[in-house]
Amino acid sequence: MRIVFCVLMLLFQALASGEPEPGTQHAVPARDQPLDVQEAELHATEARLAELRDRLTDREAYRDALYKELERNERDIAELARTGHRLAERHADQQQLLAELDARLQQTRSKLGAARDVLAALLRTAYAAGPGDRLRLLLNQQDPARAGRQLGYFRAVARLRAARVADVERLAADLDRLRFKAEQEAARLAKLAAQERQTRGALVAALGARRAVLADLDTAIAGDRERVAELDANATALRKLVEQLRQRARIANEIAVTQESITSRRGKLPWPITHARIVKRFVGSARPGDLHADGVLFAAPPGSEVFPVHHGQVVYADWLRGFGLLLVIDHGDGYMSLYGHNQALLKEVGEWVDPDDVVALSGSVSGPDIVGHGGDGDEGRLYFALRRNGTPLNPLPWLARGPQ
Repeated sequence: MRIVFCVLMLLFQALASGEPEPGTQHAVPARDQPLDVQEAELHATEARLAELRDRLTDREAYRDALYKELERNERDIAELARTGHRLAERHADQQQLLAELDARLQQTRSKLGAARDVLAALLRTAYAAGPGDRLRLLLNQQDPARAGRQLGYFRAVARLRAARVADVERLAADLDRLRFKAEQEAARLAKLAAQERQTRGALVAALGARRAVLADLDTAIAGDRERVAELDANATALRKLVEQLRQRARIANEIAVTQESITSRRGKLPWPITHARIVKRFVGSARPGDLHADGVLFAAPPGSEVFPVHHGQVVYADWLRGFGLLLVIDHGDGYMSLYGHNQALLKEVGEWVDPDDVVALSGSVSGPDIVGHGGDGDEGRLYFALRRNGTPLNPLPWLARGPQ
């Protein structure tokens, strides 16, 4: 039993010294790290999490083994307690038996002493009478019958006394043997009781040690569970971040998004539609009855392809009164581009676009919507505008020379 406990203690020490307890909490993953750094951190976190889970499993298995050992020890202690109780009862019975034997032996010895006194009196009487007493009695011819009766009486009394003395001595010998055996049994029971108390004391001490180990182990397991939960939460957040970065990387690869801002492309932006001419220039702000004064209006055949002037994300793609089917693209830093009067929209809100992507097909606009123009029946129109934090900008200085 002690060997098993020692082995379990060595196992616990090995588990406890397998990895130093972390002194600080793991930081939440930073979102500004590159994808490869985040993936490496994710792999390291998952490795630490797997190692911590394995250690937690080993500690829980060791704790279960300790609980089983505790159960066995407690059962052994209970059995020893029952055995000790039975031994105490048997020892008490033996003590009572010894007391009864002592009383009986004392009575028997008293009777033996009385019988010995009577026998001594008979011997003294016989000695005083001398060896010729029986012969004189036989030779006395006065009353032969009476002499015969007296001789028979003397013989019967002598035999009875001798038998009584033999019985008493035999009983005394038997009582002495019984007392010796009872004393031996009492001594044996006392020795067993002492051994039982010693063994139970050792088991109780071992039980206390195991309980102390279990308390420390439960504390360590609770700490491991907290760290597993923390690492698991961090790993989950890191997985989400890595997946977001991967999606962004895929989007960037698909649309070839550059890190170049729209301001650095001023005067170099491509025209939103090719083979088109400007039919209305930028005025500065919309005026009553003129919805296109804060942008430019291109004339092009209906169904012509419309391209974004810079990479960005579609934030609006729907019909709007006065502008028909309108597409709005967010280019970052507060800049937006607007494309109106389309025949069809080819992108949806949330999609990332690049200057090479076709985002819409140009449409037409009614004559009353174009101030100063009666409208050409065969030509379509495309409304194009730039905004900076909601403020209209003249788009022409931003576009490259001539349509591309």
